[in-house]
Amino acid sequence: MQSNTNYTTHYTPEQLILPMDLAINLPKDSEVRTYAEIMKGIDLGKYFEKRQETRGRLPKNRVRILNAILFGYMVDVSSSRALESACRNDIRFLWLMGQMETPSHALIANVIKELSMDLKSIFKAVLDEIEKRDPRDTQVLHIDGTKIEADANRYTFVWKKAVMRNRKNLNSKVTKTLEKLKGLSDRDIKVQQTYKSSTLKHTADQVEAALDKAGIALVYGKGRKKTPLQRIYDELRQSEAKMREYEKHLSIMGPERNSYAKTDPDATFLHMKEDHMRNSQLKPGYNVQIGVNNEYIRLIEAYPHRNDLKTFEPFMESYRDLHEGYPLYPVAGAGYGRYDTYHYCLSKGMGLYQKHNMWEKERTKAYRNDPFNRINFERDKDGNYICPKGRKLTYRYSKQNKHIKSPHEIKVYKSRTCKRCNLKQSCKISKGEKEIHVNETWDAMETTVRENLESPLGIALRIQRSIQVEGAFGIIKEDMRFRRFTRTGIQGITNELNLIAIGYNLKKYHNKKHRFIQ
Repeated sequence: MQSNTNYTTHYTPEQLILPMDLAINLPKDSEVRTYAEIMKGIDLGKYFEKRQETRGRLPKNRVRILNAILFGYMVDVSSSRALESACRNDIRFLWLMGQMETPSHALIANVIKELSMDLKSIFKAVLDEIEKRDPRDTQVLHIDGTKIEADANRYTFVWKKAVMRNRKNLNSKVTKTLEKLKGLSDRDIKVQQTYKSSTLKHTADQVEAALDKAGIALVYGKGRKKTPLQRIYDELRQSEAKMREYEKHLSIMGPERNSYAKTDPDATFLHMKEDHMRNSQLKPGYNVQIGVNNEYIRLIEAYPHRNDLKTFEPFMESYRDLHEGYPLYPVAGAGYGRYDTYHYCLSKGMGLYQKHNMWEKERTKAYRNDPFNRINFERDKDGNYICPKGRKLTYRYSKQNKHIKSPHEIKVYKSRTCKRCNLKQSCKISKGEKEIHVNETWDAMETTVRENLESPLGIALRIQRSIQVEGAFGIIKEDMRFRRFTRTGIQGITNELNLIAIGYNLKKYHNKKHRFIQ
């Protein structure tokens, strides 16, 4: 029979009850126990030794605050205000903090800022401790990227094409101004097609000196007429300021970017997968690259590039700096496969396991059975190509491709004539210049890539890449609810990514540890 006795008649929330040890109330499979297990082998105090303040009151324990931050990212509590609330109310955070007074959200943010240059080292230390307990061959690295929106205004942008166009118009305006100056001065004024702000400043200073020498005072305001020389002087000063502004814009963008956000100059306007307006709207963001092995993130970086082609080499160099070596099997998608990437991998002793841009197309039946495709042409004993009509394309000359970093030779094979050929309507050679360009080094690389990816090992690596990398991004975006940065600048977002990677790896280890425990 159910009892209706009220056992809380004489109980108040302020009353102390046993047990006093918070660990007794923590489940055995709690995330905080896994976190404590990993952190036993890491000395977090060494990252604060250089920051000890000897004056004033004693600071709060930074190591405990850092523990709360890292554990917060493990259980998807990432904002400083949410961490402050968790340290006050969540039993897991209370156990980690011990008897320490609850830190404020400002102090939590300051601790992250203090460690901005050490978060990658902490990420490496946590990863090493996890891999000691869950060892796996680290010679495989699955690579992929995604675009994450920056914490920047979407409508305060700078476009390189607009800056270049405006600078060109400004150069024309300056030329007209200098032509006027030549008519008013006996000095030798150089008229050029392009100008620098330093040149305009020097010319304006000369005009100012001429005004002082002539005793002409600069006048401004309504009803005060300017002399022709002062008008030229004012135009030069305005042009100088505008030219300096354009030079600053181009300097921030550099040679590899076409845009940037004014509220986060390191962010580039990119096409995002989430296009709610369905109008291909560009948003400020970063290209985030991750390398995954054994379901753990081994490296995470962000770049301002629009595609993945230019991120591979700097990403692998960062991997070498962090892990003191290159992986033997860097597996990547078709967005990475190109001549420079393959040349770089071979020079560093890495295998060619990156799909090239024709990978999917060349696996189709139509591509393989196309008789007019150059790769399907037969060759005679002298190396000449034989077209479907049976005519020879003989070697004529070689040339260098200047559009890529790695030098290579392109051989040109040409047919003598395509006249009176009944296959001219379908033939791709006769529609062009009756010649084909052959890069034998690239052909050899493509053959190696094809053999590697179609081998049993390559098939297994391709399957695992789509599972592990896409799974990692899915957890980061959906479970951890990370779809937009909350910090700005390349250093700020790097700190945020390292914290997310630490939390992800801890979460993954905890789930794998208890995966088969009922």
